[in-house]
Amino acid sequence: MDHQWLREIGAWAQRHKTLLGAFSLAVVVMGFFIVEHARGSVSLARYKRALSARGEKLSAREFRLLPASGENGAPEVLVAATELNAGVILPNTHPPRMVLTPAGHGVICFQQVEWVENKVTNHWEQLAEDLEANRATLKRIAGAMAKPVLDCEFDPSLGPRARFPHLLVPKTLAHWFGSSVQLGLHEGRPREVVEDLLSEIDLPRFLARDGIVISELVRDAVGGVATVDTWEALQADRWTDDDLARIQQAWERQGFLTNIVRALEGERVFAQCSYDLMRKSNEETEGVLYGMEAFLGAEDRPSWERWLRDLPGGEATADFLKKKVYCPLWRLAWLDQDQLRYLQYLEQLIALGRQAGREQSLRKLAPAVDDLILKFESRGSYDRLRYPSVMSVATLSRVFVRAMRAETERSLVLTAIALKRYQVRHGEAPQSLSALVPEFLPSVPVDYMDGGSLRYRRQPEGGFLLYSVGEDGKDDGGDASLPPGKTNLRMIWERKDMVWPAPATADEAEAYQKN
Repeated sequence: MDHQWLREIGAWAQRHKTLLGAFSLAVVVMGFFIVEHARGSVSLARYKRALSARGEKLSAREFRLLPASGENGAPEVLVAATELNAGVILPNTHPPRMVLTPAGHGVICFQQVEWVENKVTNHWEQLAEDLEANRATLKRIAGAMAKPVLDCEFDPSLGPRARFPHLLVPKTLAHWFGSSVQLGLHEGRPREVVEDLLSEIDLPRFLARDGIVISELVRDAVGGVATVDTWEALQADRWTDDDLARIQQAWERQGFLTNIVRALEGERVFAQCSYDLMRKSNEETEGVLYGMEAFLGAEDRPSWERWLRDLPGGEATADFLKKKVYCPLWRLAWLDQDQLRYLQYLEQLIALGRQAGREQSLRKLAPAVDDLILKFESRGSYDRLRYPSVMSVATLSRVFVRAMRAETERSLVLTAIALKRYQVRHGEAPQSLSALVPEFLPSVPVDYMDGGSLRYRRQPEGGFLLYSVGEDGKDDGGDASLPPGKTNLRMIWERKDMVWPAPATADEAEAYQKN
């Protein structure tokens, strides 16, 4: 009887061997996914305990800054910025600023009679009307900017649900205040626009407490606009030493590299909350993993997806496979592994941020950053399935270059102001930058490209040459020409050395006007 039962089981198995094979394969695959889930969960928990034991900030509570003492001007700035009324020129366009010539000299744009943009001729009188119509609002904003605290109260623990409307405000205000400065310089009343220039220089402080990389990138960009406007201002006459000292003090209050570590720690909190959100549902996972697809080019998609989308009906099939098949499997098997890898990447990036603060040299830091990107971007086919967050690696790593550029520009502008003050007092440029210490500067400013001091020479015909060695860390003697392969004349960082521009010659200014 028992043998008969075994024979019947064997016969049934023979008739249904395909079904059994499929069932066995499904068991193996599901077992594999469960093992991968357990492996990731255990490793992630162990890693987070180790980070916490070293005092690293992993939660929003640990990361959040204590409230600063003093009145917070940020809410008033945010409200007042929405009340600025568009005019003929502002805010959609603005007067030009320090246009570079092929030789690396700067055209003093506030001296232009008019300017053309998109084939439209713009006049200073139109700009004056736009500014006058918004003068009361700009004054309110400047008053709020001067308050001891600027805190937009951004919360990185919201993760992908966070919104960033405040990021647009400093960029917009940089054009409003900068345009007011340009108008005052054009009309020969530089001392009357000192307050507007001070407000513009202080705009990076508006985002300084955010603690997120995108805010730091905006701060760097806004600082770059203020640098150009300060260059324009220094080309004007009738400055007093007190005026220049106030402008210098405003720049001394800024800082770009000092915020990097906290911004990366904020990215870690942001990431933790993103992964927690994805654990809740497949819909949340779809939104986090593919929410930015509309902004990505086709080349950023995997090759199989590009191939599939080219087929008839391929778009719908690709979306179904990604969102309804891949996302649930990824959540089950690899979410914890991806979070672990991303946290490991951020830990090493934070360590590099601390190194950057100590060494103040992009040349020393760049190889380590490149190695880190290569390490985390190098993936085989299996790793491409497990680690979709790798797309953020190169983006976050760029924050070091941007911050060190901004710090170098700040060093240049501080030195240029001190040189202007020296000339106001002594009637000529100093023989060396050490002559500025300690009367005008506490020390010779750092070139964050190589960690040394900024380079300087007094020119025999008058004036001076002041420069950074640029991103390649190579001192080309203050050569502002374009290196081979570079074509963008407008980008000052594209030049061999990053040279503080001397004013354009009359012929160069005339050539600019004709173009």
